[in-house]
Amino acid sequence: MKIGKKIATTALAIFFLIPNITNAASIETGYDYQLYKNFENLGILIFPKDRIIKDLDQYVQQKGFNPIESGKAVMRFGLKNENQTFMMPKSVQEKYSMTRFIVLQVIANQNMVVGIYDPQFGLTLPGPIYDLDGIKKNIPKTLNQFRKHLNKRETKKKILENHKNVTFSNNNATNFQSRVMSKLH
Repeated sequence: MKIGKKIATTALAIFFLIPNITNAASIETGYDYQLYKNFENLGILIFPKDRIIKDLDQYVQQKGFNPIESGKAVMRFGLKNENQTFMMPKSVQEKYSMTRFIVLQVIANQNMVVGIYDPQFGLTLPGPIYDLDGIKKNIPKTLNQFRKHLNKRETKKKILENHKNVTFSNNNATNFQSRVMSKLH
């Protein structure tokens, strides 16, 4: 009976520890990636690099993204361990301060699967397969969503900074109230 409990305990420990061990280490692949970045620190990561078609490369660069780094893709989870796909290593992401990016996996016949990495939503992997025209329609929409979040964050930051600079003394408040009241009468 004691041996059975020990075996069951060991099996459960292995069952729960193995996923945590594999989450900690990125799995390197044979795929190379190409990372593009714009001035806003938004990124587009495409893999496998050898399948990037000329029209896709030109389109990404026309959108203001420059190729900055390439290397071996690694299997990574999203921030909340919700999904996984091939990406650049986390050290590369941190090197370029990139918190939001689009992942494009080029598959057969110039079709692509898309992933979106965003700190608010984690790693999102929509199901549809897109051709280049579909990518051209959806990349601007995704970038605009990224920018909306960045603008909200910047606006909030400016409000907080301005709040620190505005202080009212009792005299200022009284003078302000007197001026407003006199204009109303």
